[in-house]
Amino acid sequence: MRTALLAFAFLTSIVHPSAQQPSTVATISRVLQNMKSHGWTERSHAFERASELLASGKLNPSDSDRLKLGIIQLLIAENVRANVPDDEALKQSTRTGSGKHEDEAEGEEYYPSLIGFVADMNDERAIPALVGAMPYASDATGALLRFGDKAVGPILDQLKSRNALLRTSALSTAITMEGQNEAVSRPRIRQMLRSALTDPVAVVRSSAVNEIACLDDRQDFVPMLEQLAKTDPVHYKGHADDGVDEDQFYPVRFDARRALREIRNNEPCLWRH
Repeated sequence: MRTALLAFAFLTSIVHPSAQQPSTVATISRVLQNMKSHGWTERSHAFERASELLASGKLNPSDSDRLKLGIIQLLIAENVRANVPDDEALKQSTRTGSGKHEDEAEGEEYYPSLIGFVADMNDERAIPALVGAMPYASDATGALLRFGDKAVGPILDQLKSRNALLRTSALSTAITMEGQNEAVSRPRIRQMLRSALTDPVAVVRSSAVNEIACLDDRQDFVPMLEQLAKTDPVHYKGHADDGVDEDQFYPVRFDARRALREIRNNEPCLWRH
């Protein structure tokens, strides 16, 4: 009798988890499928559900890894939606009056939360996802800096991106990494900065100007800055800056003149303070 009871208990311990397995698999599959939905609300809810499942501690290693990879892939997909090429962003702005998606305001918490979650995973497989998220959350940049050498190549690749924010973020991150890795040596960074000063998008040129103002060898860039301060073409009507350009506001010229004043007066830069 005792032997029969032990056998029954043993069989029960095997059958019970097996009975739960299909339900767990179905739930995970459904969550992963919802992450591919066209609607951001479904993707957001899928992310929340995946987070809950991972936090429960009830998943086996295989199921846990499936969800983690799904979340990484979800962030990659969201980055693609956010990092549209410059020409497409301009078209969107012309059509809608802004470069934002119609539902962006409603999803403002979802995207940063997703980025923060992936950053906290400390998973090297997430490097491509975090690189694409650099413009939108410091969590992404911080995680990439922790990965060090392994993140350098993917970061520098974004300097050729068709998205201005990615180019700007890649340059800033590379400058931060200067001296920490031989792949981002000073000569290479200086070459990137000179290239950025001629970028077709004004925000990239301004960012490069502001980064230059914080370098210890910023004096070397004075001729290029003087040229930008006089000739950069982008301007807006009805916004006076420091009176040099009458009633027009030239943002890159304005930043270049400020950088030149900081250099000539040996003042600390304002960009990183």
